[in-house]
Amino acid sequence: MTPSTSDVTVEVNGNRMEMEPIHDGPYAGMPKEVLLKYSRQKKFVWARNILTACVILTILALLSMVIALIAVSPACQKFFQTSPIYQIYPKSFADSNNDGMGDINGIRSKLAYLGDDLNIETVWLNPVYDSPQIDNGYDVSDYRSIWPLFGTMADMEELITDLHDRGMKLIMDFVPNHTSDQHKWFNASSHPNHTDHEQYKDYYIWVDSTNGTSTGLPNNWQSVFPGNANSPAWEWNENREQFYYHAFYKEQPDLNLRNDQVLQELEDIMAYWMDMGVDGFRCDALAFMLESKSLRDNPLKDDTQPPSYENMYPDYTENQNGVHEIVASWRNLLKKYSSEPGVYRFMETEVYNEDIDIIMRYYGTEWQEEADFPMNFLLIDIGNDPSSWSGKNIEATVLKWMQNMPQSKWPNWVVGNHDNSRLVTRLGEKRARCTSFLTLTLSGTPGIYYGEEIGMTDYSMSDQTDFRDPERTPMQWDDTATAGFCYNCTPWLAVNPNNNDINVEAAKTEPTSMLSMYQDLLQLRSEVTFLRGWLCVVNSTQRSIVFVREMTGTQSYLVAINFDDGSSDTVDLTAFDTILPESGEIVAASDMTTSGNRQLRNLQIEAETGLVISFKRGGYFNQEASMSGRCFNPRKVCVNVIGLLEVC
Repeated sequence: MTPSTSDVTVEVNGNRMEMEPIHDGPYAGMPKEVLLKYSRQKKFVWARNILTACVILTILALLSMVIALIAVSPACQKFFQTSPIYQIYPKSFADSNNDGMGDINGIRSKLAYLGDDLNIETVWLNPVYDSPQIDNGYDVSDYRSIWPLFGTMADMEELITDLHDRGMKLIMDFVPNHTSDQHKWFNASSHPNHTDHEQYKDYYIWVDSTNGTSTGLPNNWQSVFPGNANSPAWEWNENREQFYYHAFYKEQPDLNLRNDQVLQELEDIMAYWMDMGVDGFRCDALAFMLESKSLRDNPLKDDTQPPSYENMYPDYTENQNGVHEIVASWRNLLKKYSSEPGVYRFMETEVYNEDIDIIMRYYGTEWQEEADFPMNFLLIDIGNDPSSWSGKNIEATVLKWMQNMPQSKWPNWVVGNHDNSRLVTRLGEKRARCTSFLTLTLSGTPGIYYGEEIGMTDYSMSDQTDFRDPERTPMQWDDTATAGFCYNCTPWLAVNPNNNDINVEAAKTEPTSMLSMYQDLLQLRSEVTFLRGWLCVVNSTQRSIVFVREMTGTQSYLVAINFDDGSSDTVDLTAFDTILPESGEIVAASDMTTSGNRQLRNLQIEAETGLVISFKRGGYFNQEASMSGRCFNPRKVCVNVIGLLEVC
């Protein structure tokens, strides 16, 4: 039907008006004057006002809800809190060009293994800087270039890009205490006729002889390496006719970190690598950075024995006043590079000391942050004696760190690295599984030394040049003659012949392998209870340790580990019968075979076995008075009734 048109007469305020022809079909329009007439009626005005108010109130309510959720929501965890730190020894990880030396492109070729097979997000590289390799890269000759056998700076840039494309982070080893004696700074410093001598003459620690000759040692200080008796930490330099100090090998002269120019050089180096995209640093040997200006002799532990590093109290050579100010300045620099959303620069420190308070000081203070954490070597310090690995001793070791750690700081656990015999060699395969089971289920960040996840062992060689070579052998990727590290080549260190049985490819197909255990635990560790929940150290016996991971609103887990190599153990947990049900379900086991339900109140644990058991709780361990001083959480977080995380 075709709509018709006609003239329209309307009356507005008593006046009749002729209107233009309008559409008068089935959807006839309404003139403006008619709309105005009705829209000004009170009932329509009120309706509009009410609707407008409802819209505004709804927007305000939604905005308030968003603000409230943001206010109660915990901050996102930083990258080092959500992933283990996987340590790669570059010489031994993977060789891309078959020259026998591991390299950067070899690492790039294995990122799928790290990211996809292991769920690793953070990688730490031992030094890749240019170096004469007297101490396997810890003697740096140029902080801004790559050792040629590792590759080029372009290769390094590609590695950083590849890691970031996978959502992974890179931590560089930073060596601030010393350089190589082939560094340009030392070359200029040690030669009075060098054109740059005046600029660099005080970059190192130079001291006059006590008698004017090479026999007049300044004091009795001893070097860590080679570690023999009477290994003075002083080396005579004929050009300057002075001694220079070296805490480690004589080819590693100590920098003078009381010199502001040296400190600025080190900050510039850190900035250089952060500009390249590096996500943080593992800072090496920080306790050695300053020495007493008094040059007093270190006291001997045993006066009947000759001086050596092990026979001295390092009162004047380690952890001197001023070290923490240096570390704090680095933290301030890292903060400047952490200002963009989603960007954080990480720092961990290497410090060995028997005094836990000295180690904890590297976290910083409530006024000044320092490291995200000092590396925790307490589990390594337990030693290799099986009798030392008792449940009571392990409980004491865990509590020692957790009870002394400053409030709101983050823990970490290290059981292996390039300076210590491999875990399986030290403890045996089953106890090594238990130890890894421990570190992967405790709160905090575990460290994984390359090859630990497949159970690699030390391999002693007749021609080794470094006493630590046995724990640095090439990664065992497969069962070929060179373990898949390289092909048709001679590796820089001999391949452990047990690669016929212990290798990545074999482990991937074996459901009970150590690699399979790591994969299970790393998957479990991604759950919020393990990432953010409470750690409550519940009980221990001579054989076993039992702890709980819990969080309000989520699943609770009981972890039980028996380190004894001969006997099963029964742990009495009846004191917690109001919290623990009669039984729970085993969700992970170190032997990869134990499963099913397990009685909890009198918990039986097989010899050299670790278990993770989920249970329906009747309460929370962290709220029990008896658990005071045994439950820890850097920031109390829970899951609310709608399934969202919030600060509790």
